Amino acid sequence: MTGRARIPIASGLARREGLGFHSGGFAAAASPARSCYNRAVVPLLRQAWLLARNDLRQELRDLELVLTAAFFTVVVLVMFALAFAALPASAHVLAVPGMLWLGVAFAGALTLTRIFDREREADTLRALLTWPVDRVAIYFGKLLVSLSIVLGCGALLMPALALLFPAAQALVARPLESALLLLLGSLAYCAVGTLFAAGLATASGKNVLISVILYPLTSPALIFALVSTRALLEDHPQFPTYLGQLAAVDAVVVVLGAWLFEPVLLGGARKPAAGPSSRTRSRRGEAT
Repeated sequence: MTGRARIPIASGLARREGLGFHSGGFAAAASPARSCYNRAVVPLLRQAWLLARNDLRQELRDLELVLTAAFFTVVVLVMFALAFAALPASAHVLAVPGMLWLGVAFAGALTLTRIFDREREADTLRALLTWPVDRVAIYFGKLLVSLSIVLGCGALLMPALALLFPAAQALVARPLESALLLLLGSLAYCAVGTLFAAGLATASGKNVLISVILYPLTSPALIFALVSTRALLEDHPQFPTYLGQLAAVDAVVVVLGAWLFEPVLLGGARKPAAGPSSRTRSRRGEAT
């Protein structure tokens, strides 16, 4: 009876300690890589998803940023249609990639300038830093929110361009490749933009500053996206290679953005606002 009772006790201890019990013996312990993944990556992704879900829920309730970005995308489409409809069909292959990614870039800049507006208006940025969450989770949460809005604008742009310009029919005829291209190009753009939007969240001229900083730094990703889009429209055999290069750019900018986010966010949060006393001292200094 004693020998029979030891087996379930031992198996219960094995399960409690993360070991396996099979064929009368204990299996090896869980690998260190899986243990590190469960301790660090899973909580980080869960925190990022909770933060992003909260922001998306508020955005779906207010529809402020979504409607603004969608209206801006429609205006850009009308301007493109009026400006490029008279071009010959052979020139549309060259013009459509530029129209697509200019629309994504403009809608993305509009989104990223307002991604931290709720924290800035309610003065809750410092309170956000005191939450028991990883700072990198804040970055990935805001990145997911901005990426969702930019992808929505891109999903509006692609079929509209295919409807207006016959050379863009491949964007609809090959939906999987088009969706992957839009995801990779938008991810690089939003990864860089979220980083600098955090640093300029409390700045007075953030709308101008983020545009000045954003476009030069995202130009490599936009160039790769332009080349990949033209390869998709022309059914070029090197299209998978261009997508791989764009994915490599995404990996680099996402890792750098996650690494630099905490010092950039803390530097932006520590900037004191100019109060009445500081303004009075500056006026006295100018008078003297």
